[in-house]
Amino acid sequence: MMLAATTLCGWAADGDKTLKVKLDIIDFGDSVTVVYSGKDQTFTGKDGKFEFEMAIDNICEGYFVMPKLLRGDMEDARMFRVPLVGGEEMRLWQTDRKRYDVDGTGFYVDYHQVDLYNEKASADVRANLVKYRKMRDNSTFSKSDQEKFYKNVYLESYNRYQEALVHYIKEHAKMEAAIMLLKDIDGLDKMKEAYTLFDPSVREGRMKPLIDSWVSDAEKRIQEEAEEKEAAKKQAAGLEAPVFTLNDINGNPLTLSSLRGKYVVLDFWGSWCVWCIKGFPKMKEYYAKYPGKFEILGVDCKDTEDKWKAAVKKHELPWLHVYCPKGSTILDDYGVTGFPTKIIIGPDGKIFKTIVGEDPSFYTLLDELFGK
Repeated sequence: MMLAATTLCGWAADGDKTLKVKLDIIDFGDSVTVVYSGKDQTFTGKDGKFEFEMAIDNICEGYFVMPKLLRGDMEDARMFRVPLVGGEEMRLWQTDRKRYDVDGTGFYVDYHQVDLYNEKASADVRANLVKYRKMRDNSTFSKSDQEKFYKNVYLESYNRYQEALVHYIKEHAKMEAAIMLLKDIDGLDKMKEAYTLFDPSVREGRMKPLIDSWVSDAEKRIQEEAEEKEAAKKQAAGLEAPVFTLNDINGNPLTLSSLRGKYVVLDFWGSWCVWCIKGFPKMKEYYAKYPGKFEILGVDCKDTEDKWKAAVKKHELPWLHVYCPKGSTILDDYGVTGFPTKIIIGPDGKIFKTIVGEDPSFYTLLDELFGK
């Protein structure tokens, strides 16, 4: 199994909920954190070898994680995706750092075979994806060469892989572990169609809530993608920035049009937004670096007025601030769906650039605009 990550949930069978785990992981250290169903547990071992038991009420696919990864230390950090099934014994081991295997009793016997099949079936498409990415990074390959490889080689191997997944499901319609292949089926409709290939004992058994959660997550992603596309239309460069009037930190009305004639950064944020807060030191640095060259207008969202004012004071934010009350249409007008969102408006009152998240490219852009 190649290293990967996702989270899945369903119901366990009645009876014993204890999962016995044995790990043998190369260069992993003396502790492992298991993250599953919105919680985590940490266990100790020695040199990547662990033996422990967990109570698993629900069938879930969680992670065996290096604890340092949860602290934000990404260097040489690894995690391993595994199904967690109560009443079973599970063994995970590595023979090299690039892959791992899982087997054990009951469900895990079948899961091991499913996993090996999936790894073999996806080998060509994974190799072709690597080749395609290298072609894109290599200037000796023309755009035409890249497109030809993508269409005639990569997509062909991808389609064969999809056919192989469906074939295995048809041949193993009564195997619970084969359900795990559904997450690699391309597209919600095709995943639903493949699900119907399973025997009713599997479709309506303990794995059903697991599938229902996948479908729900997929539908949510589709909705979010649609919303993001609509938001992008409202944030496109060259559009006239919607004018608004909101109360400033002193309770006085401030109209966006009053700032016409200079670059304005609308910073949509909230005191509850961790990444918004983390970005303030750099924002303050650049606000001082280019005095008078641009203005920042902080638009506080989804806060109480007291929390907004307290956050402005606590973080000593020297720029202009307004408060977005409930019922305001400003978030919809600007298509803001994530925080922080920074929308740069030009002196002409038109949208110049939109940057979502705490992205270093924002500061690169400021240097390009004002560092001449």
